[in-house]
Formats: sequence, C-alpha cells, structure tokens
Amino acid sequence: MRILLIAPIKDSYSGLAQYPPVGLGYLATSVRKSGHSVRILDCVKEQMDFLKFEYFIKNNNFDVIGITVWSLSLREVKNSLEIIKRNNPKAITVIGGPHPSALPEDSLRFFREVDFGFKGEAEIGFARFIDLLNHGGCNFQDIPGLIWRSRDKVISNAPIWADNLDELGFPSWDLINPRDYFMPGALVSKDTAVLTCTRGCPYQCTFCSAWITAGRKIRCRSIKHILSEIEYLSSNFGIRIFDIPDENFTFDKKYVMDFCEAVMQYNGKFEFFLPNGIRLDSLNRELLITMRKAGFRREVAVGIESGSERVLKLMKKNLSLDKVKEKIKLLNQAGFRPIGYFIVGFPGESREDLRKTLRLALNLKLYAAAFTPFAPMPGTEATDYILKNKELPEDFDFTSITTDKVAYAPVGMTKQELNKFRKYALLRFNLRPRPLFYYLSNYNSFRFAFVKFLNLFFKNGQVDS
Repeated sequence: MRILLIAPIKDSYSGLAQYPPVGLGYLATSVRKSGHSVRILDCVKEQMDFLKFEYFIKNNNFDVIGITVWSLSLREVKNSLEIIKRNNPKAITVIGGPHPSALPEDSLRFFREVDFGFKGEAEIGFARFIDLLNHGGCNFQDIPGLIWRSRDKVISNAPIWADNLDELGFPSWDLINPRDYFMPGALVSKDTAVLTCTRGCPYQCTFCSAWITAGRKIRCRSIKHILSEIEYLSSNFGIRIFDIPDENFTFDKKYVMDFCEAVMQYNGKFEFFLPNGIRLDSLNRELLITMRKAGFRREVAVGIESGSERVLKLMKKNLSLDKVKEKIKLLNQAGFRPIGYFIVGFPGESREDLRKTLRLALNLKLYAAAFTPFAPMPGTEATDYILKNKELPEDFDFTSITTDKVAYAPVGMTKQELNKFRKYALLRFNLRPRPLFYYLSNYNSFRFAFVKFLNLFFKNGQVDS
C-alpha cells in the first residue's frame, strides 16, 4: 500500500525549535517491514500553506494518509483533512498523536472527515491495521489503540505499549533526514539528530500529559541498539550531537551510567543534550560527573515548576524546595548550567505563590529560566479538575494552548494580570549579569530567546480572549 504520513501545518517560530517528526519515522519503519511504500511530509519544514498542501495532495495518490494531531493544530488538521477528502476521496484517513490519545472519542466526533484514529504508541497497532486493510479485513476490534466507528458509536480500543523497544528498529531516517532541519541560528544545528532511549512516565504530575502517549511504565532500549543508531547516524549523516528528548532519561541511574560508560569509548566524538530536561530527584554527584565526562552538554533544563510548597503539592510534583536547592547546587558543582522551568497560573495558585516562584528563581544559581503559563492539556488531572469545577468552559478551545499565550488564570486572577506578571518575571530574571552573559555567549540561545521575547512583548494574542 502507498502510505503518506503528515506532520501538519502549524504555528512555529520559523523552525527555531523544529525537530524531525521521529514518531512518524518509527511508524514508517513499522509498516515498511511488510513491504509498504511510505512517504513523510513535514509541512512546517517544507513551509507549506494550504494552497501548497492542496497542490501536493492533488498531484500525489496514496491509499492511506495519516496525520499527527497536536491540540494547538486542530483547525489546521481539520482544514487539511477537508483538502484530502476533496482531492483524494478514496484515501483512508487516520489521525494519531497527543490530542486523539487524550480525547479519542471526541477527536473522531470533531474530525468528521477522518476515518480512523490511534491513541498511545501506535507502531504495533498501525502496522497491524495496514496489513488488515491490505488483505481486505475489517476486524477492527483486534487492532490495539485503534479509534473507529461502528454505526453511530465511536469505539476506542485499549492501546498497547511496546515492551521491547529494540524490536521497533530505528526511525526511517532516510525519510526524515536530520540535516534537512538545520536553519542558521536555530536550536537545532546541522550536526544534530534526535535519539530516543527510553519511553514512559510513572510520575503523577497533574499538569503533564506525557504518560497519555507513552504509558506509565519506563521502558529502555538496549545500550547496544542505541550505539548502533549513533554509529548509523554518524556514518550516514555526519551527526555528532544527539538530542535525547526522553521525559525520564535519568530515572534508572544504572542505565545512565552504563550509557555513559559505553559512549566514552568514542573519546569525545559525540555530544548529548537533554532538551526536555531531567528530574532533580533522580540526580546524584556520581551520576552528574559521569554524564559530563561522557559528553553531556553543560546546559540542562530542570522542571522546578513552583517556588511554593503548597503549589508543588497541588501539582503532585513530589519535590520539596529543600531538594530543589540541594540539587541545583549539585548541578553547578558538577559543571552543569541549570535552566529552570517554571509554571505560572496553576489552578489554585495565589499572587503570593507567584511571588514565591520568582523569588526562588532569583535566588537559585540558574543560567536561564522559562515562566510558562499553565497549559490546560486535555486528559490531565489538572484540566479535568478545572473543567469539572467550571473554571474552563466545556467547549474550551484547545488550540489556544501555546507556551506564549495565557489560556487560563486561577480563580481570583485575570489572564491579563497573569500575563503582566509573566512579563515582569522574565525581565526581572533575565536582566541580570548571569543570564545576560549566558545568552550573549551563545548565538543559538540568544536568537531563540530574542524571537520568544518579540512574540511575548510585541505580538498580539498573548492572552486568550
């Protein structure tokens, strides 16, 4: 079968934080094993608008067209599906990704143009689904993770999580050439590729949706399999920097130590970066020193989230402020430059809690900090709570969720007030010697921060009306 997998048109910072759609790369690998033909279309990388997208669909025929759905791109995906059905009505359309994983039934009701959906990890289910279609079968109840219609009812099958990640193979890098994602001044350099090592998140943070798409159980690729991919990417694409996007890379300290010992054999040839950060409570001195020796970049993000013990408990973060201070000090001693991630406007947060967060950020030895508005992600405990308590309307527009827009404010606080505090916090934190020197000494970080600054202070729409 001829299969098209689409990373959709969506708002972006002109590629500044753009990575290859590795998830689609894994899906491509899963169906290519059965001999199917696959093409990946990354609309952001190709700088496609809907006119260009329609031209592409008109001039290319596919049997199955799948598209990733993020909450912020609901409208773009709906428009894309309408274009697909108008120009290639015989193609079977499929959605997957974070939004249908969180709201499977609602997604198929919203996207009337789509035929099927998937929730959770889809490599195993999607491959079985394609083989079923190829043989003319219709036993959809046997496909793990499939979202489908039976008469007027939407049915959502239980997902399946791959226990042996090695069996999934590598992403189809020939379809998502990592060197095609380099833009001058971008966070992604021409020598960078994404390297997934682990999946899953066992933690109970009420604001996080990572477990919805990856499950609760931590699963790890073998070190041997990872080294094979490192060598493949190095030999075929000249890659020397590996961004590990795992939510919990440092969960298993022995696994990380084994990884570090293995990559040390390359004598500093490669560099490793953790763009999604690491949990502070998973760190110790030996681990951090070994990571630095193994080539992990000095800059590392950490999710601190709040300077209020009360709010941290509401978040179920399982992290104390004493532990935060201890681990930030340890990171600095081990040679890292910690970057703090904070959430502002969490449900139940007060003005004093916000002030505590800023005070903590100023008192810690951080080199940069992000003060991100609370994002009511679908399917999370925090979002379910505020929906139940009518702090959000039932028809809340999930496309309003971005890192630069205040889509929600706690009871007793306005969105405008929260946005004003966020701007103040960013200026108060960054207009100090250490953050200024950090940005000015790193062109990539400076350009990214500058674009974010322009969007926050000068672009319309920082507050969702």
